[in-house]
Amino acid sequence: MENMDYVVMLRESLEKKADVLRVLLIRNKEQEAILKDPNSTPDDLEKNMNMKSELIDRIVMLDDGFEQLFNRVKHILDEDRATYADEIRLMQELIKKVTDLTADVEASEYKNKEYAKTRFANVKKEAREIKKSSDVVSSYYKHMMSPRTTADPAFLDKKK
Repeated sequence: MENMDYVVMLRESLEKKADVLRVLLIRNKEQEAILKDPNSTPDDLEKNMNMKSELIDRIVMLDDGFEQLFNRVKHILDEDRATYADEIRLMQELIKKVTDLTADVEASEYKNKEYAKTRFANVKKEAREIKKSSDVVSSYYKHMMSPRTTADPAFLDKKK
């Protein structure tokens, strides 16, 4: 394979990573909507997180492939920078884009983490209130059904 092909593959790898990061940003916006929507289900969140996990796996795979390929052609790029100047410039621009996209993804992940904390705190609070209400009803029912309560003179008719 010609050396230029390796360099083009490096650039294409960066382009693919930028595309995957854009999709990941979209999935983060969807996750934000799910976390903000009180009618969303845990299944909606799980489905979104599974899609994001697949995207992250692809990013890791692209990073590994880029690193391996770069290590193979690094000396070629260093020896003949003039020949590959255009591709190197394009890769530098792509690296800036990827860095910006990565920062955007991290910022949206942080926001979603905060939304999730709030959402889960509210769910936990609702669960505590339901349990408390259930305990009160159960206690009332047990009290009313106990033999001591049914024979209580306060409930007997005093007229004869």
